[in-house]
Amino acid sequence: MKIPVLALALTLLPASFGLAQNAPAAKSLLENEQIRVREMKLAPGAQQPAVQRPNTFLYALTDGSIVFTPPGRKGYELTFKAGEALWLPSQETATSNESDKEVRALVVEIRARAPAAKKGKPSKGTKGAKGSKKGAAKN
Repeated sequence: MKIPVLALALTLLPASFGLAQNAPAAKSLLENEQIRVREMKLAPGAQQPAVQRPNTFLYALTDGSIVFTPPGRKGYELTFKAGEALWLPSQETATSNESDKEVRALVVEIRARAPAAKKGKPSKGTKGAKGSKKGAAKN
């Protein structure tokens, strides 16, 4: 049985425990049409193939570093400290943990913007709002 997991990188990568010995473990915290939030654990030596990744916010839970390798280009290392927040732009890249330590992070994958509020009549909760004379104190 394949269990989908995501690798720590510019965002998360799908994988399965049956296909990768050092596959990352991910705990799903929230998922909807707009975002996906995971707590990631990337084992030492774990490697994932290149995939397209959306914009991502990463909050490091441990000190660590990971290597990103875009297709046809030289890889680069991203080093961070526990408590550091990072913005990672959308791009295609492979991911690996070449260190001897497990890397843990909270990863928020940005999928889509929230739908815009409909224009038109104000909602029922706006009556008596600022600027309304109804119910105003008299001097």
